Amino acid sequence: MAAQNTTPGQTPHGPHHSDATERDAASVVRHEERLVIHREQEQTGRARLRKYVVSEPVRQEVTVATEEPDVVRTAVTAEERQAFLDGRELAVGEDEVILYRTEPVVQTVRVPYQRVRLVARRVEHTEVVEDTLRKERVDIETQEDPRV
Repeated sequence: MAAQNTTPGQTPHGPHHSDATERDAASVVRHEERLVIHREQEQTGRARLRKYVVSEPVRQEVTVATEEPDVVRTAVTAEERQAFLDGRELAVGEDEVILYRTEPVVQTVRVPYQRVRLVARRVEHTEVVEDTLRKERVDIETQEDPRV
């Protein structure tokens, strides 16, 4: 037997059911479950920057120089020869050359050369979520009238 869809206090033949097709109609509301997926964020660990100093040996070649005395002999000039022939005394004296050498002088200086930052990089991937959902189905049941 078919049930009629009525609101409480309303008869199937009331003012809202004037149409004959509505008067003979019955209905139910079907429901079904759907997945509603939210994402939660949870802490998985920590990362920290730590700066420290290490010492490592360095080897670098440096060119150094020393000066050594060297005797260079040249012929006398015509003027010098004439002075000698004119009877001048031979000059007696000294002359000197200052000798130098270079030596490496090592000094360390601290210079900034790079900034290191720590950031969290977001990596996304897809996961499959599986669950079982329930759905309502509607079937028609008929009951035969035994009098017929």
